Amino acid sequence: MIDLVITPLFYLALLGLLLIFIMALLSPLETLNWWAGWNHEADKEIVLTSPPDQTRTEKATHYAVYLTAIGGISAADISSRERHFLNDLQEQLPHLVIIHDVFPFSVTNNPLNGERQLSWLWQKIHNSRMKKSGLILSGLIFVRNLLQVAVSGDPRYGPMYNVGVAKEIGESLLRQGYVPGSGIPISVMGWSGGGQIAIGTARYLHEAFEAPIYVISIGGVMADDPGILYVEHLYHLNGTKDKFPKVGEILYPGRWPFLKYTAWNQAKRNGKMSVIVPGPMVHTGRHDYFDHKATLPNGQSYLDKTVEIISGIISDIDNSE
Repeated sequence: MIDLVITPLFYLALLGLLLIFIMALLSPLETLNWWAGWNHEADKEIVLTSPPDQTRTEKATHYAVYLTAIGGISAADISSRERHFLNDLQEQLPHLVIIHDVFPFSVTNNPLNGERQLSWLWQKIHNSRMKKSGLILSGLIFVRNLLQVAVSGDPRYGPMYNVGVAKEIGESLLRQGYVPGSGIPISVMGWSGGGQIAIGTARYLHEAFEAPIYVISIGGVMADDPGILYVEHLYHLNGTKDKFPKVGEILYPGRWPFLKYTAWNQAKRNGKMSVIVPGPMVHTGRHDYFDHKATLPNGQSYLDKTVEIISGIISDIDNSE
C-alpha cells in the first residue's frame, strides 16, 4: 500500500524537477532574443517615447522606482499591500515621484499576461492563487521569475538583461519628467528578487542620467553584481525572520567575505552598505514588510515601520544632496 502511494508521488516530483530544469535552460532566451533583435530591432538606447509630465518635474526632489517581488505577473497587478505601501510613502513625501510601471522580470517590460504565447496560462495560474488547488501551480510563477533574477545576476547574460530593464526604467523616468544631468537622486526600491535587478540596472541608469543612484532593498536577494560599484549607497531592510536574503550570500562567491577584492566586498569596505533590521518580518505573506495588521511591541504596524524607514532614508538623501 505504501509503495502504491510513494510511486506516483515520486514520478510527480521527478516531472516537477524536469519542468524546472527545462525552464532554467530556456530562461535566458527572452534576453538573447531581445539583444539579437530576432523579432524586432533591439533599441538599447534610452529614448523619450511620449511627452514628459512637466508638472511633476517642477516639484520633484527625488525619484523612486519600485520593482515588485518574484510573485508578480505584471507591474499593473501588484498586490493591494504594495499599493498601500506606495500610497503611504507618497503621503509622507509629497515631493517624491514614485514610478511602478516596470515589470522587472522581463527584459522588455512585457508582463506575463501581456503579449506572450502563454499569457492565458499565466493569467489563469494567477487567478487561481486564492484557491487551494492553485497554490502548487502558482509556484510556477515564482520559479519563472526567480530564474530571471538568476539571469540578471549571471555574468554572461546579466549585462544584457540589466541594460534592457534599465532602458525600460529610464524611459519611464523620462515620461515622468526626469531631466538627465539635473542631479536629482534616483532610488530604485526592490523587494525580494527586485533587489538584485535594482543593483544590476544601477550602472546603466547612472551613466544615462548622470545621476546619483541609490538602492533600497526590501528583503532583497542579491548577487555579487558589479553594478554595486555604481550605487551611491545600498540600504538593505532585512527582517529577523526573513532568511531568503541569505541565499545570495551563499550562492554567489563574490559575496563571500574572504574574497576581498570583489566588487561587492569593495563596496562594503567603502561604507556603501547599510543593513537595517525593521523587526521580525518574514519574506512574504502574513507578517511581511507590508503587513498592515501585524504590529511591533509599540503598536506600530509592519507596514508603517517600513514606510517610516524608507521615508527617512529618502529624506536623509535629499538633505545631504
